[in-house]
Amino acid sequence: MSISRNDIKKLFSLSAGMCNICRLQLAEHNVLIGEMAHIIAKSSNGPRGNNYSPQINSYNNLILLCPNHHTIVDNNPDKYPIDELIKIKNSHEQFIFSRLNVDKEYKTDLESLNTLFHYIPIKDFRSMAMELPNRVSINFNARDMFEEFCKDNPNRYPFWDKELTILWEEFIQKIDNIDKWLLGTLTIKENKLITFQEMLNSDNNQPGYNIYVHVYNDFMAINKSNLSYEQINLVIQNMQVLVQNFIYSHTKLIDYIRFNFREIKW
Repeated sequence: MSISRNDIKKLFSLSAGMCNICRLQLAEHNVLIGEMAHIIAKSSNGPRGNNYSPQINSYNNLILLCPNHHTIVDNNPDKYPIDELIKIKNSHEQFIFSRLNVDKEYKTDLESLNTLFHYIPIKDFRSMAMELPNRVSINFNARDMFEEFCKDNPNRYPFWDKELTILWEEFIQKIDNIDKWLLGTLTIKENKLITFQEMLNSDNNQPGYNIYVHVYNDFMAINKSNLSYEQINLVIQNMQVLVQNFIYSHTKLIDYIRFNFREIKW
């Protein structure tokens, strides 16, 4: 009985058309060079021969090999016994399965990043941050768009790539730390930072001044009209540290994406 078309298709598809040992692609210029080797030989006198071998030409008894490894395997039955070939075959097919899943996860993360970067000017953030502590563009904001993205795409975050998720969360945290000062208030008596969120969630009535105010051309600048010299120095000292931390985090994220997501659309 010859090998059925279904068994041939199953063998080639689950092996991704590769030799199960060296992973050589077994199609050259539309010519198949792969060979379907028998794990248990067709003849009891052949390599790994067995007097009892039902379904000798079935998928379960076949392994896809390149011509070189087919010869090596058959010439070295002690090195490649039945159990070893089954192990090699299962290992290769599991590798292909895992690789296909990784590719799917990669494409999902790539699509997510492209969607985010369509609205978040991620590469511009470094130059924006470098203008601090004196001024910053009102476009220096990732939290709002990120939250909208998560709300519309609850299955896209966390990313499949765990390291990408860690770096992204660090980036968001660092930009949030800066936003606390950009949107916050300094109390007059204590020079205490009261964040915008704290102002919304409490009955804090301590008098104070906005730390940054809108000026011109969509920029925010230190509120030099109302803040004291001491308060301005406090803002500068704190903001310089936050900017350094942000740039370090931003650089790690960008470098990781450049290296691991080469098809990214900035």
